[in-house]
Amino acid sequence: MPQGTHEYTTLTQFAQSLRFGPRSTRLPAPQFQRYTPLRFHMKLLHVLICVAVIALAEVQGQSGRTSGYSESGTARISGRSTNSKALPDKSADLTDPEIVRVNTDLVTIPVRILSENGKPIANLRRNEFKIFENGLDQQIAYFSDDEQPFTVVLILDMSYSSVFKLEDIQLAARIFVSKLREHDRVMVVSFDEKARVLCEATNDRRVLRLAIDGARIGSGTALYDTLDMVGRTKLEVGPGRRAIVLLSDGVDTASVSSNAKSVETFFGEEDVLVYPIYYDTYSDVQKSRRKDAEIRYDEDDRPYVVKAPPKKGEREQDYKTAKSFLDRVSTETGGRVYIVSSTTNLNDAFANIAEELRKIYSIGYYPSEDRQPGGVYDIKVRVYRPNLKITTRNQLRDR
Repeated sequence: MPQGTHEYTTLTQFAQSLRFGPRSTRLPAPQFQRYTPLRFHMKLLHVLICVAVIALAEVQGQSGRTSGYSESGTARISGRSTNSKALPDKSADLTDPEIVRVNTDLVTIPVRILSENGKPIANLRRNEFKIFENGLDQQIAYFSDDEQPFTVVLILDMSYSSVFKLEDIQLAARIFVSKLREHDRVMVVSFDEKARVLCEATNDRRVLRLAIDGARIGSGTALYDTLDMVGRTKLEVGPGRRAIVLLSDGVDTASVSSNAKSVETFFGEEDVLVYPIYYDTYSDVQKSRRKDAEIRYDEDDRPYVVKAPPKKGEREQDYKTAKSFLDRVSTETGGRVYIVSSTTNLNDAFANIAEELRKIYSIGYYPSEDRQPGGVYDIKVRVYRPNLKITTRNQLRDR
C-alpha cells in the first residue's frame, strides 16, 4: 500500500479518522479517491443514499402530509368513555399471552367520512387514521369498516303540521325502510303528547309497513320524554350499531320527566348515532294563532282581534332552542341534522341516512394516560387524505 494511505475496515473507523485522528494519520482526499478499494466506495455511497432518503421522508412528513390530511373538529370525552364489551383488534395479534386488554378502558368512537360533495368515503384503511387525546397520538387498538348490521329507531313526530301530510311522512318512512339491508332491524315509534311504540325492532318489512301505516296525527309534542324512553328502554347494548332517525321540528311542549339537558347528557354516554330530520313549523303555528285568535267587538260594533301572548311552543325563541338542541344532540353522537322543506328532499334525507349508516367506521384505542372519573379529554381524528369532512361524536361522559 503506498505511503500515507490507510485501509479502513468499518465506516466508523473512517469517520473517526476524518474527525478525530491526528494530522499525520488522516487520509488525504486525493489519495483516498485514488487508492481506497471499490467496496469502500460502495459502502459510503450506500450511507449517503440512506441519509438522503431519511431526510426526504422527514420533509414529506412535515410538509407534504400537512396539506394531505383532514381532521375532525375537537371532541371531548368525559371520564371513562364506554362500558361496552371489548372489541377485537383486527390488526394486532390477540393470541399473544403478553397482551392484556381491560374491557372498560377501551374507547370506541364511530367516524363518518364524507367527500367535498357529501358522498360517504368507504375505502379508507386503518393506517390512514390517527387518534389524538389531549394532543397525544394514541395507538389504534380496534378498527372496523365492516358494514355491521344496525338497529334503527325511526321516531315520527305526529303533532299537526301542514309542511307534510301524513301520507307524505308514511311514504318517506317506507322508502327509508326499503333502503336498509336485510339484517338491519327497525323499531317504529310515533309521538305527540305521548310516545307510542308502533312495533318493536324487527327486520320483517311487512310488519314495518303496517306499523308505519298505523301512525296518526295528534296534538302536543313530548319530544324529550320520547327520546329518553327510547334510549333507556329500547336500545339495549348488543351486537351491531345503533341509531335513531328522528323526524321532527324539535319543539317540545308536553314532556314531563325529561328536558333538553337530561337527554343530551344521556346520549352523551351512549354509543348511539342520532340523525334528526328537521322541518320548520314556525309559520304554521303563527297562521294557526291568527286563525284561532279571539274576535271581539267595540262600542260601535266593529270587530277587532284580541292578541293573546304566545304559549309554549309558539314563540320564536322556542324554535331557536329546538334547532339548537337538535344540532347539539346530533353533533355529540356523531350524526348530523338534515333540513327538509318538501317531500322531495324529505325522501332524499331518508335515503342519504340509509346510505351513511352503511359507511360508518368504528375506531377504538386504550388511553395512554390514567383516566379520572369525571375527567374531560379532548380527542381529534385525523385521516391522511385531503379535503374530507370527518364527523365523529363530540362528547362522551362517564355514567
